Amino acid sequence: MRQTKKLHSSQARGRIFVGSFAHAALILALLLSLPTALFAQSDGSATVDVSISGVEDDLLSNVRGFLPLYQFDDKAAPTVGRLRYLHGQAEEAIDKALAPFGYYRPVVNSSLEQVGDVWQANYEIDAGDRIVTSTVDIQVTGEAESDPAFLEAIEESTLAVGKPLLHEDYESLKQRFQVLASQRGYFDAVLKEGAIRIDLKKYEAIVKLHFDSGVRYYLGEVTFNQDKPWLSEEMLLRYSEIEPGQVYLADDLQQLQGDLSNTEYYDEVTLDVSPENADDDHVIPVQVNLKARNPTRYTFGAGYGTDTGARVTAGVTRRRINQSGHHFTGEVLISELKYGIAGDYTIPGSDPRTDAWGLRGSVEDEHSDTSDYTSAMFGGYYRHRDGLWMKTYSLDYLVERYEISDDDENSKLLIPSVEWTRTYPAELSERIYPDHGTLLSLSVRGASEDILSDTSFIQPMISGKWIYSFGNSTRLIARGAAGTTSVSDFDQLPTSLRFFTGGDKTVRGYSYNVIGPSLDDDVVGGKHLLESSLEYEVPVSEKWSIAAFADVGDAFDDEPDYKTGVGLGIHWRSPIGPVRLDFGHALDVPPGKRVRVHLTIGSDL
Repeated sequence: MRQTKKLHSSQARGRIFVGSFAHAALILALLLSLPTALFAQSDGSATVDVSISGVEDDLLSNVRGFLPLYQFDDKAAPTVGRLRYLHGQAEEAIDKALAPFGYYRPVVNSSLEQVGDVWQANYEIDAGDRIVTSTVDIQVTGEAESDPAFLEAIEESTLAVGKPLLHEDYESLKQRFQVLASQRGYFDAVLKEGAIRIDLKKYEAIVKLHFDSGVRYYLGEVTFNQDKPWLSEEMLLRYSEIEPGQVYLADDLQQLQGDLSNTEYYDEVTLDVSPENADDDHVIPVQVNLKARNPTRYTFGAGYGTDTGARVTAGVTRRRINQSGHHFTGEVLISELKYGIAGDYTIPGSDPRTDAWGLRGSVEDEHSDTSDYTSAMFGGYYRHRDGLWMKTYSLDYLVERYEISDDDENSKLLIPSVEWTRTYPAELSERIYPDHGTLLSLSVRGASEDILSDTSFIQPMISGKWIYSFGNSTRLIARGAAGTTSVSDFDQLPTSLRFFTGGDKTVRGYSYNVIGPSLDDDVVGGKHLLESSLEYEVPVSEKWSIAAFADVGDAFDDEPDYKTGVGLGIHWRSPIGPVRLDFGHALDVPPGKRVRVHLTIGSDL
């Protein structure tokens, strides 16, 4: 009996073993077939079409960014298994995409089906109501508790009780606190507590932001470390507005670095202002490291303009003459119509960033169809930069020999002058080809017979240029100038002080300076000037554009007899600046030809 039981027991174990083996084989077969089923490739021609509805603008953009399947939109479909896996993650991804905007109860209806060769993934989103902020707990402790910059940040924050929650408002205020701490010397600042808590049951948000600034650091004495004895310490300190013991302000440090970098003296300016160097009173010394430039710079240029013909220029700049920062610039110009040499010796003022005194001199000789003169000038000036305005006050002595109707004349004048020029943008690199810009120049000069002058005169003048770009990158360029002269003896007024117009940069379609009063068929210049120009420029590629223009102007003694030129131009944005080839048609002849080609090279402002 027991043997029988044993026999039955063994048979049972055998059946169990056989059954287990069969199940294992079946599971193994399924596992082996699973990759084929899940990861089988599509036929190669199927694409994915993702459709999202119910949200727009920033919400739609964020959903697209979070939605895993959107990366295949309008592209070749991946494997079927991959498609279904990514589609299965959609609802969770959409929840994450909408949460930063305060939508915590979205309803998503999604589907994925293959229609022909297209896998269509549809997501209908009902974002629901935005969660409302029930509590806003913002605290700033430490020495920044009464800092106006932090108080202003809190006041300007858009976080408020009763308003829908927007995570960006919270992150923006938190980041602003951190930036202010870095900029204003709170180097021990920490975020004590910062969180957004969501109560889905009550459907409300609690915002908490506790920021401890710690102590504020101060700036100590400013010292300069030059790689060679370049400028005196007294001269360098005139570039600094930092007072030892003042509170730390990153703007003051950046201003000092920028002002020194913008000079001709230094090639590299670095500041060492590390909190690790602070003393027990949290005062950080300011170490300025300076690497000098080559003291001499040489320039050479060659070009061509229809007004001046071929020309060659050469110049030298002595960036540093002594430890007081004096510098010198000299230039020579040789062209088909004129030659000249000029020099300028500059002495930094009490604030070398904005003020300078200078001595200047020049010799110029021009022999064109309308002008024949030789002049020499020597004088001095004071120049002051006031924001975008450059204000120059000068006193020059001019000696000029000029020819009028085959008669040689000589004139000597002591000329005080004032010139205010406002240029926007201020940076030279941005004035080469600006999208938007203005140039305004106001000047007045004169002389008196009672003070070392052969005649008395006063001559105010205004000129300007305005550039405006439209959304399609086309540009509208307007230009104008007006001047007048009151003079006791016009015959004693040198050619260089009279008004002429016509040419590349005035009234195109006419030769250089051919518009003006004439005597015995010679243009002798006028007492007054009026010019205006309007140009419309259309880009045809990244570097090329075409332009249509109309110029009007006259130089005259009594009543203007305006001359008009119209035409078309081809402009190229070359590596050395805009090159303009303009074809001007003179509507009023004489003077000049009916069609004239103008070639100019140079910045727009």
